[in-house]
Amino acid sequence: MSLQYIIDAYNLVNHPRFKPQKQSINIQYSLANFIRFNKLTGSKNNEVILVFDGYSPAGQGIPEETGLRCMFSLEKEADELIKKIVENSRQPRNIIIVTDDKEVRLTCRFLHASVLGVEEFIGGKENKKAHLAKISDSNDPKVNYSAMQKINAELKKKWL
Repeated sequence: MSLQYIIDAYNLVNHPRFKPQKQSINIQYSLANFIRFNKLTGSKNNEVILVFDGYSPAGQGIPEETGLRCMFSLEKEADELIKKIVENSRQPRNIIIVTDDKEVRLTCRFLHASVLGVEEFIGGKENKKAHLAKISDSNDPKVNYSAMQKINAELKKKWL
């Protein structure tokens, strides 16, 4: 099963860990090379769609290779185009959205697509583990009343 990554391109471009390779190369090529070089999407069989706001820059080539497409949102925002792609998909469970936009994340989750933040996407497995550990540390454990009573009784035996 191959996956489809739909990336909110300007979220990734504006991330501090993204550094274009050369200033003479356009941003679409820099981003495509960054993703491929760092193997951020895993398998070569996975498709990548980079979604940019606005129109394609005049006179600049757009990277076209197997498994990689650049899309421009034209008159609307990239966020709207991303949501529309997921909404029209036959298999949204095979889609991974990469964005930091809360509305897009919520909508895509509702449509059964997976969602990654940009930091999580760039950081890979190590960063994802750290992120999950931080979330689990910040959550207060919920203890039901009977378990609380048992814990209190045990503490009384030891301390009182």
